[in-house]
This record gives sequence, C-alpha cells and structure tokens, in this order.
Amino acid sequence: MKEAGKVIDQQLKSSLTRAGQTRTESTSTKTESSVRPGREHEYAINTLFTLLEDAFPLKFRRAFPTAEDQARAKSVWLQSLKEFSPRRILRAAKKAIDNTRFFPDLADIRELCKLRFDEYGLKEPLQAYYEACNAPSQTRDYGWSHLAVYLAARETGWFMIRGEPQETAFPVFERNYEILCNRVLDGEDLEAEITRALENTQARTNADRIEEAARKQQQALMKEQGIDPKGGRATFLSLKEKLTRG
Repeated sequence: MKEAGKVIDQQLKSSLTRAGQTRTESTSTKTESSVRPGREHEYAINTLFTLLEDAFPLKFRRAFPTAEDQARAKSVWLQSLKEFSPRRILRAAKKAIDNTRFFPDLADIRELCKLRFDEYGLKEPLQAYYEACNAPSQTRDYGWSHLAVYLAARETGWFMIRGEPQETAFPVFERNYEILCNRVLDGEDLEAEITRALENTQARTNADRIEEAARKQQQALMKEQGIDPKGGRATFLSLKEKLTRG
C-alpha cells in the first residue's frame, strides 16, 4: 500500500507540474469569469481518473465497469469541473485520496476544488477588507497578512476603500480579492491585470454625489471670500494678489 501511495504521489507531482505549465501558458487568453475546457483540462480529468483508479481499484471498477462508462463519466466531469484550473482539479484529487476512505464522486471533487481562503494563510474576504480599511499605510511594504490584500485594495481604489460605505466598496473589493486568491491557489501571477467587472451603478452614483457636494461646498466658500466661482483661476489669482497687497 505504501508503494502504491508513492506511485500515486509521483504521478500527482508530475501531473501538477504539467498542469501548472499549461495553465500559465493559456491564462493570458482567458477571462477571469470563465475558463473553456481545453487539452489541459482533458489531461487533468484523465489523470484524475487514473489516480482514483490507482488509489481505489475495486471501487473504481464498480463505479465505472466498462470503458464506455469511463468515457461518459469523463465527459460529464469535464463539463462540471471546467470552471476550475487543471492544477486545482488535481489538488482536489490528492485531498480526496489522502483524506477519505470512500470513493469520491463528482460532488466531492467539486467541493474540494472550491476556494478555501485558509489554505495559504489567506483571510476571509470581509476580514481582508477590514484590514485594508484600517491599515495605517497604503504601501506595498506595509506588513500585510498577504500580498493579495494589498493588491485587491489597490485595484479597488484607496478612495473607494476609505471613502465609500461598506455596502458599496466591499463587493468591488471582494471580487478583486477572490480573483487574486484563486490565482494564489492556482500558482498564477498575482500582478497580472484584473479584468474589470461591469461598472457598479450604485458606486458611481455615490461617488457622483460626493463629488457634487464637494463642488458646491467649494463654490459657497469662494462666494464667501468674494471670489466668482465661474471666474476661473485668473480671477482667483487676481483677487489673491489684491488681498496680499491690502
């Protein structure tokens, strides 16, 4: 059994390396919101079935007694798991093999593929948001719990993080943070550009209100000082020079 375990580990290590390479090569042509299954996904599913067969030979044959059964199952599993990276699929296979005595079905593998923030010392999204809101520094060198927190906050925008209400800012931050956390788990480049979601109308409306209120406050202050708000900078400088001479 130990020898079989070593063989499985070697297969998995080799497969993860290949999956990581193919994922890296193809990432630039995919959007963040969807992943189309390609040869790297097909390879991951084939490897997944091989690993399960090696780890649970009798149970595997009961689940898929014929080559036709395996082919149909692979097609279904491929469509169901295509949203996850090949690397994530194979890591889920390792977890299933290491942590269960029962033969894992498709639902088990899907559950193991899902993002778990604590896997790499990542905070839950709301905790990460509060960290960004309360951090005394907005620099990369600050002692962030993880670089993903800083990058998500930077992508969201520090003005939105600090100036907008949570119900407006948090959904934007959460999306950016989850994209980055998925990159961490998949071994991808954290610094790669994040495709922006459709503009948040509520966020835009709130920002417009804040900007309009600030503009009106500035105009009122200028009127109090005897400055024509529509006079432009030249009028302002002229009045400032007169006040300085007086």
